[in-house]
Formats: sequence, C-alpha cells, structure tokens
Amino acid sequence: MYGEIIAIGDELVSGKTVNTTSSFAARRLFDTGYSVRRIVVIGDDIPLIVECLNKSVQRCRFLIITGGLGPTADDITNEAVSRAFELPLIENQQILRKISDCEKRHGLSYDETFKRKLSMLPEGAELLNPDGHAAGYMLMHGGIPLFFLPGVPHQLENHVVEQVIPRLREILGKGRSVMQKTFKIFGLSEIEVNARLSRIESRYSGLSIGYYPNFPEVHVTVTLKGQSSDETRSACLDACSAIRNALGLYVIAEDDDTLEAVTGRLLVEKHAMVSVAESCTGGLLGQRLTDVSGSSAWFDRGITTYTNRAKEELLNVPHEFIEKYGAVSSQVAESMAEGVKKLSRTAYALSITGIAGPTGGSVEKPVGTVYIALSTPERTEAKRFFFPGGRDKVRATAAETALDWLRRHLTDGSFVPGYRPA
Repeated sequence: MYGEIIAIGDELVSGKTVNTTSSFAARRLFDTGYSVRRIVVIGDDIPLIVECLNKSVQRCRFLIITGGLGPTADDITNEAVSRAFELPLIENQQILRKISDCEKRHGLSYDETFKRKLSMLPEGAELLNPDGHAAGYMLMHGGIPLFFLPGVPHQLENHVVEQVIPRLREILGKGRSVMQKTFKIFGLSEIEVNARLSRIESRYSGLSIGYYPNFPEVHVTVTLKGQSSDETRSACLDACSAIRNALGLYVIAEDDDTLEAVTGRLLVEKHAMVSVAESCTGGLLGQRLTDVSGSSAWFDRGITTYTNRAKEELLNVPHEFIEKYGAVSSQVAESMAEGVKKLSRTAYALSITGIAGPTGGSVEKPVGTVYIALSTPERTEAKRFFFPGGRDKVRATAAETALDWLRRHLTDGSFVPGYRPA
C-alpha cells in the first residue's frame, strides 16, 4: 500500500520552515502498514502543483497533500486541484455555516473574499472534520483517495490520526503488519556494523535493515513486514535477538532510550552514584547525565576544572603531576577522578582531560588527544584516546566514550573499553 506526500508552501522550499509535518505523516502511516515512497516539497506555484498532482495519481494508491488551504492569496491548492482534475469549485455549505457560527459566537464579521476563499472546494470534496477548527477534505480520483490537509502541524497531526488512517483502512483495507526496532551503536563504524549484520537480513522474508550515522553513534533501524501481527512479531523478535548477538556490547541503547539513561539504570541497580570531573568537555558530560529526568537518583555532581589552578584547588591534583606530566595526562586524569569521588563520596567517578583544539596541540599530544579515567570502588584507571575531527566532535566523542566506558564496566566489570584506545 504505497502512497506519496506533496507538501506545498514557499516557506518550505525557502528553508524558513522545516517540513516536520511530512515526517509525522509518513511515520504514522508506516506504523499502520501504509508506506510512503515519495515526499515532494514544492512552492506556491499552480502549474507546478498541477504537474505534481497529475504525476502522483498515476503511480500511487493514495496521496496526501498538505498546505495551501487557508484564506490568504498564497493559498492556491484548491485552484490547482480544480485545474489538474478539471473539477469546478463549488461553495461548501458546511464551511459557510461553520464561519457563520464563528461570527455569531465571537462577534466577528468576515468579508466575502475570506468566506469564498475558505468555502470554495473542488466538486466531490468530502470534509474530513467539518466540526473541527480546521477542515481538510478527501477527494476520490480514479479510485485513489486524495487527502488535502492543513499545513499547521497540530492540525495536520489530528487529521492524520483521526481521519486519514481510518479512511485508508475503509478504502484500501488493513495495511501489512509492520514492526520496527532501532539499535544505537557506539564504537563501530557504519561499515563495520553493516559487515556484522549483512548475513542476518537475508535470513528473514520482509526484513530490511537501515544504517543511519548519528554522530557519534550509528543507528540501525530494523523493519519487518508480514501478513499477520503474530508472524511479524515472532520474526522481528528472532531477528533482533540475532542482531544483539552480532553486535554485543556495542549496542548502547534501543529505540527511544539513550546511553545516559541506560547507564543511570545500571547505577540504580547497584545502588550506586557517579560524579564527574571535566576539563576539555567543559561540562558536556554532566549535561548529558542530567538530561535524564530523575538523574539525581544516581548522579551526584559535576565539576568543571578548566585551568590548572582549578584542578589543583578543587580536585587536589598535585602540582607536580601537572608540572611533570602535563594537564593532559593519565596521571592528572586519574587524580581528577579520585578527587571528585572523594569530594562527593560516590562509588564511581569519571574524568576527562584533553586537547579539543583547534589550538594547543603538540607532536607528542596532537589535537584530539584525550585522557579518560574511571574510578570505581576497586581501583582507578585512565586511558589515552585520539578523537579526530573539529572541536565539537572531539568533545562529543570524549563525553560519549566516558559514558560508554562506565556502562560497560557496570555491565561486565571491564576496565578497558571494547573499542580501540589510542
């Protein structure tokens, strides 16, 4: 059951407005078994809209058109539909009554141009939500349902859920059963992930695997389609189990879950808390931890010690360590972790010190050199890493690596992350 979406509006093609409505519609349709093969974004141009409509109805089973239904001069969708399908525009009495009720209720008086613009619909148009604030409409053309929806996000979302999907089920029948799962991976490149999963996709009929870089992670979307929900569910569970086995601890989270939330739950299970000390990441690690609602149950504090003096005064990093080894060193990283752990009296502590660039690097310690330390009830250990890229990428990868190291340790007790240190 393949369909298309046409999003209309100069504000969309100019980049002034992000086209979130098409994404919402496509996702909801996909979840109910109706796939969208093409999304077209065009400006307020009648000949272009006519051309798109005529082409789309020749190749799809259903069509959704968004935008251009309002009362202003640039709302030209209805006129374009009239030309494309040679349908006269007819005054819709339901809309006129709705406008009249609004005038009486609020003491308003709309001019005739306003009323005519809203009420003139193509012949055969059926209002989707005649009692609602905004009324899109459906038009059948050659057995294909065309849904014309308002472009305002919340209005469109209500129409898709409450009007479009139920009507599609009536007209086209129930879509194929669909299940989808997302795995979030860290520590492997997209190519490495693909190599590990390449044989799994061929084992299951109706299975497709998509790879989406989402720096510093790789997201893998597993989609399985079947004729019945039981069949699809069983195959999806089996395929997901195979994927987990193939990727192991590189899977940091699934679906809407996050690395920091997973790490927090592991700490709660151990009745433990963590504190952090940061230099080059400037508080990014603490921000990620506190992005999780309820993180006060497992996160105690974060201290950003950007200067050498701050490291010495707040974390008791020995001055001789900085003099002898430099602020970016395993000795300082370990001392930072132990210092914040002692201050907070937490079971675990993380520290990060490095050179995020673009300045500050040397031959021995180039830009991208980062030391991360993990302090646990048993011991403290630091590792040297090299993270390529600009300043933001170095900082983001450092924070992600520190979090993942803690997650791995809480999972299997390891002190050396499974990915490659520098």
